[in-house]
Amino acid sequence: MKNTKNCRDILLLLLIIFAFPAFSYASEKIETDKIRGPKIEELAMLIISNPDAQIMAAEAGDLDIVGDIARPSDIDRLSTNKNLQMSLARGMHAFFLLLNNGAAPWNDRDVRRAAAMAIDRSSIVRMIFSGYCEPINSWLPPVSPWALANSAEDIYDPGAAKALLKKKGYTWDLAGTLVAPDGRKLPTMKLLTPLARVAPTTAELAELIADSLKAVGFPAEVDPIDFSTMIARLDRKDYSLAVLAWSMGRNPDSLYSFYHSDMDVEGGYNMTGIRDARLDKALAELRYAPDRNAAERASRKAQLLLLDLMPSVPIYSRISVAAISNKWKNIFTTDKMTADNIWTLLTAEPKDGRMRPLTMLLPEEPRNLNPFTASSAYSWQVLGMIYESMLSTDPYTLENMPWLAASWEVNTTGTGGARHTELTFKIRRGLRWNDGSPLTARDVKASIDFIHKNKIPRFFDSVKNIRRVETPDDYTLRVVMDGVSYWYLDNVAGIPAIPKKVVDNIKDWQSWDPLNAKNTGGPRGLVGSGPFMLKSYKPGEYVMMVRNPYFRLLGSGVK
Repeated sequence: MKNTKNCRDILLLLLIIFAFPAFSYASEKIETDKIRGPKIEELAMLIISNPDAQIMAAEAGDLDIVGDIARPSDIDRLSTNKNLQMSLARGMHAFFLLLNNGAAPWNDRDVRRAAAMAIDRSSIVRMIFSGYCEPINSWLPPVSPWALANSAEDIYDPGAAKALLKKKGYTWDLAGTLVAPDGRKLPTMKLLTPLARVAPTTAELAELIADSLKAVGFPAEVDPIDFSTMIARLDRKDYSLAVLAWSMGRNPDSLYSFYHSDMDVEGGYNMTGIRDARLDKALAELRYAPDRNAAERASRKAQLLLLDLMPSVPIYSRISVAAISNKWKNIFTTDKMTADNIWTLLTAEPKDGRMRPLTMLLPEEPRNLNPFTASSAYSWQVLGMIYESMLSTDPYTLENMPWLAASWEVNTTGTGGARHTELTFKIRRGLRWNDGSPLTARDVKASIDFIHKNKIPRFFDSVKNIRRVETPDDYTLRVVMDGVSYWYLDNVAGIPAIPKKVVDNIKDWQSWDPLNAKNTGGPRGLVGSGPFMLKSYKPGEYVMMVRNPYFRLLGSGVK
């Protein structure tokens, strides 16, 4: 417990030391009517996968923004550079050791619990991150108001891990490798991790986790592979062990997506394959909680069950660290958001007044820019500039705020078993897609209907409880849900809006390649309403974005 407390104390000190002079508002609530942007005309996302090359590019001035800096040595090095400013923020990041619950030996709860007790999170975090993160034992990061009070409890106890395995009938051979109760030695367990040249800290962490597991007899062996290949294998449950980080989002109902058996499908988020009736019931209670109090009770129940079942092993939650060039002004940060955010891209301007492209790090190839199948953070780092949803999140309060929708209402109607939620959104008038065509409620309806009809895994969890979608007029969207849930608003309002004329012409959503002129799966191009649009993509070098001239926050001064 002492080591865990030390990590938290160091973290708080770092957040104070690296406090960033932010572009902000006295109200501590975003006021979009005061923003006219993007100011920049071009955004160059430079693809640099080698971490050493990333740092050198920032020092040389080739990169204006570098986000998600993980290695403590890099943070310390860049913080001494007079041409850069650093920003730190606690976030919803959480890093896990994934266990394939559908395959032996991880289909046994007690074996999973033994693995969790074998890993010395506090020492690993201290050794690799020098206090820039905190060890966790929770499926929600400690900064979340929904996390359990003991979310940072240290459960490291290799002696207890061995005792539990022995109680289950396991023994050890002369080399110290576990022998199953049926007398067969456990085969080598490949621990999937991204390549060291792409994610050196993760690769180093995987080695330490493997060493911890081997110390109690699990024959773990690190297997570095291409990240996209790794995700595909996780989707198919073609693995034994893997390490992966997630941004958990602000709401705990994300636990439903990660651990409910309904999401144990290829392409679904339940990559551990956990299937437990008690957990499913608790997660369903969380997902369909009618109000905040019910949601809090269900969230606690679900987290306690996860602590008991241990479908994955929480390792740490890392603070976000970003560096940005001093050549830019109006950089936006909050205590929850580092400088590498969409608001910075809307407000940033060159200090010398001479307009030029802003260069931003893209640490890995986006590869897939099909919004229906793209699953990596790198793909959505690009797609998130192009596509928008009805509501957004206030960067100060983390509350819902109007975006494509100017207003919304949530109503519960009916009685008894017929009670259900109805969502009504008023879409802003005058919105346009980046090709200049009008954006209406009928486009948003088409996007939702397309995802619902095709049961697209990445978004289906958000739309599966929709009974019907109505558009009484061009600017009103009414979504009638089955049943009642506190979370329906966030689920539906977060769906990316895609033009009706695009989705109506997609013949095969899985094979659709929007960048390939010869592709027959659907129309060419990425038509969205976001602040930027794709100009060009040269694999291995860059993704060039240009300002969307029809973006609503540009105001009437720019078409």
